[in-house]
Amino acid sequence: MKNKVIALIALLFTVCRVAEAQEAYARKVVSVLASDKYAGRGYIYDGDKKAAKYIANEMKKSGLKPVDGKSFMQGFELGANVFPKAAIVKVNNSILKMGVNVLVDAASPSINGDFNLVAVTGKLNDDQVLKNIAQDKELAGKAIYIDEAEQLKSINAQELRRAIVLLMTAGEYSAIVVNTPSKFTWRASVTQSAKPAIYIKDVDLNKGENQVSIDITAKYQPKYQTQNVCGFLKGTSNSDSTILVTAHYDHLGVIGKKVVFNGANDNASGTALMLYLAQYYGKNRPKYNMIFLAFSGEESGLLGSKYYAANPLNDLKKVKFLVNVDMAGTGDDGIQVVNGSIFTKEFDLLTKLNNAKNYLPAVKVRGAMNRSDHAPFYERGVPAFFIYTLGGTTAYHDIYDRYETLPFTKFNGYANLLTDFIDTF
Repeated sequence: MKNKVIALIALLFTVCRVAEAQEAYARKVVSVLASDKYAGRGYIYDGDKKAAKYIANEMKKSGLKPVDGKSFMQGFELGANVFPKAAIVKVNNSILKMGVNVLVDAASPSINGDFNLVAVTGKLNDDQVLKNIAQDKELAGKAIYIDEAEQLKSINAQELRRAIVLLMTAGEYSAIVVNTPSKFTWRASVTQSAKPAIYIKDVDLNKGENQVSIDITAKYQPKYQTQNVCGFLKGTSNSDSTILVTAHYDHLGVIGKKVVFNGANDNASGTALMLYLAQYYGKNRPKYNMIFLAFSGEESGLLGSKYYAANPLNDLKKVKFLVNVDMAGTGDDGIQVVNGSIFTKEFDLLTKLNNAKNYLPAVKVRGAMNRSDHAPFYERGVPAFFIYTLGGTTAYHDIYDRYETLPFTKFNGYANLLTDFIDTF
């Protein structure tokens, strides 16, 4: 009996050490990729290239080889509008804090000047209203002002966004200023518009005249060279069947050098999980071949995964399953499995494994969705899940998605669930 107790204690100690190692490795990876040094893993200051080099080195340390036998990097081009200098916006001579109470639309061009604010009226889902605004010569040299809360009383958010995009393409005015009550979220832009749009939040305006001062430096790169990172691990069998594990490593970049969209949860955390699985299977060789893909260009429209799926370095017909991981840094409310209602056998297996060992609070099912890097593969007949964690943080596409505040709540259980799942193939 004494020996059994000692053995059980030793087993529990080993399990705890493995769990500590999982989270410790993930924290190390995220702390690097989400650091200011990596410039939001965007297409300025070599942010994407620094991240790709780090990921390739981690793959190499885990025993992976280039998929094509030559290089871990698969290069491709994309358009990128970037902001190499700090953007300064003042309203009535008060400097606004970028990312907190002002945000530049990612498609904005350069602009420098002082402009009177002129409010526009009418429902902006009306094309004639938009045409009248664009052709109004009295707006020349001014900035048009849109009250988002007022517009959303009569039109929806998608209609308003469409209107702003259209207003950015032409007009006699110099800029667009949108007063928004909504949470600031940024994006990547593959194009540069003719007019800048500035979003302000919690800013007091005068009842009479108001003035905005804008100083933005934008640089459009129509053929920016970026790269996917691709690693291969040979299975123990003679089969040429393959398991794919994917994650995007890019994020939104920076505005100048001090306003950084670090993207700790989105998606340094998913990249960390992918690299942990590469490390795990480097030590515990899988039955089937495994390919680990870190995509660039996801935030620009899934461009990296689309490029790989169109120019694959492996035979996609031999892929048994693909697991795409994004936002892996929380898990308080479990995970969401996109395509779970399509690949019901695999989803049922995933839930069975989770129920047996209580890894996560819940494994929730969702249908098809084309907004992540599994989609270009699924469209080509590759069976795939897209999985992301739920709960724990509201930081998303903003300056608050940082390593220091990412909880890693259920990272260990999530990692164990995925290894159990992959081992069933």
